[in-house]
Amino acid sequence: MKTIHSGLLAVILSMLALNLCGCSGSDRPELGLVVGTVTLDDKPVSGIVVVFQPDEGRPARGKTDQEGHYELTYIAKTPGCKVGHNRVQIAPNEEGGDESTEVADTESAAPPPKRSKPGKVAIPAHYNTKSELEADVQPGENVFDFHLESKVKVQTPREE
Repeated sequence: MKTIHSGLLAVILSMLALNLCGCSGSDRPELGLVVGTVTLDDKPVSGIVVVFQPDEGRPARGKTDQEGHYELTYIAKTPGCKVGHNRVQIAPNEEGGDESTEVADTESAAPPPKRSKPGKVAIPAHYNTKSELEADVQPGENVFDFHLESKVKVQTPREE
C-alpha cells in the first residue's frame, strides 16, 4: 500500500513539475500597449486602420473611432504591439472600407482630401502603402499620435 501511494505521489509531482516548467509557456513576444490619435489636416479621422508592422513577426492593428482614437490589438483580444522598431501604415478600412480610400502621392501638392462618397476620406500613399512612418514601441504604455496632411510638401531648391 505504501508503494502505491509513493508511486501515485511521484506521478502527481511529475505532472505538476512539467506544468510549472514551461510546457504551457507562450511563444508571444514582449508587448507594449499602444494608443493614439490620427488626424488629417488637423481633423480626427474615423474608421481607418492603423497597422504597426515590426521588423520581424506579426503586425498589430487598431481602428480609429469618431474622435480619431485607436488602440492596437496584437492577437484576438490581446492588446498591444511587439516591442521594438515598427513600420506604421495608416490604411483604409480593410473590412469593406465605409470610411476612407487611398490616393496616390504626386510630385506636386495634392488637392484637399477627395471624398468619393459621404464620409470617405482619402489617405495619401506615403502614410499607407508607401509609408514613411515609424515607431519605436517600448514595454509599458506608449502613445503615438499621427498628424497627417493631405497635401504633399514640395521643396524647391534655393538659389545662392
